[in-house]
Amino acid sequence: MLLKTVLLFLIVCGITSNTAAQEILYVFPETVEKILDQHLGKYKLNEDKERVYLTLDRNAEIYTLTISTYFVDSDDDLTRWIKGSNRVGLVNTKKYPLLLDMDFDFGAPDRKAVGKFGERDGQVKRMRVLLHGFYVEFNKSGKILGQYDKTL
Repeated sequence: MLLKTVLLFLIVCGITSNTAAQEILYVFPETVEKILDQHLGKYKLNEDKERVYLTLDRNAEIYTLTISTYFVDSDDDLTRWIKGSNRVGLVNTKKYPLLLDMDFDFGAPDRKAVGKFGERDGQVKRMRVLLHGFYVEFNKSGKILGQYDKTL
């Protein structure tokens, strides 16, 4: 009996540690994290229906981090990407799903719509998203270059 319990414990620990190891945790500069925490505190969402995700864009040496929301029950491409992402942004003690600008540039939301090798141009289905909500621009060292709440 003890042997079965120990084996079960080891299996559960192995599964748990493997899942955590697959998660990519993004830690932002302290100045950025504090601003995000302030604004995330203003969101009054019904957690059963609507949640927050983050997008990170980079243009040369300027980063833009946007707070957006999505509906949990939605079955669209964006929601599937958010739920399937292994990247999370840490803000205070909470983790939020994180998408990168490259996801939208090169990601293929429909695995069947990618065309054949050597003939992909114009065949790949791409996803475009109108980002809305609070965003902050900053450089790698954490200097805030701008912020704006472009809620629609």
